[in-house]
Amino acid sequence: MSLPERTPHQPSPSGSAVGCALFAIGMLFLIPSGLCTAVGLVGLIMGMVTDPASLVRDFDDMIGFVMLTLVALGIGVGLVWAGLRVRRG
Repeated sequence: MSLPERTPHQPSPSGSAVGCALFAIGMLFLIPSGLCTAVGLVGLIMGMVTDPASLVRDFDDMIGFVMLTLVALGIGVGLVWAGLRVRRG
């Protein structure tokens, strides 16, 4: 008496399509917002080095910039993570 052959679990096509879509949309959020954050932080650090008083003067503007870029980064990371989880099954 032999054991029946087991076939590996195949992901459903709709799950992999949804996972690919979530991953792609997440990357569309992640790449531009990551570049924007990097450029903005470099400018922020250069501004602090050249004029330390500007940190106190422009603090409200900096907080708004950081919050907006981090929200977009968080959405992108969440979508990429969800896309990878859906694709893995």
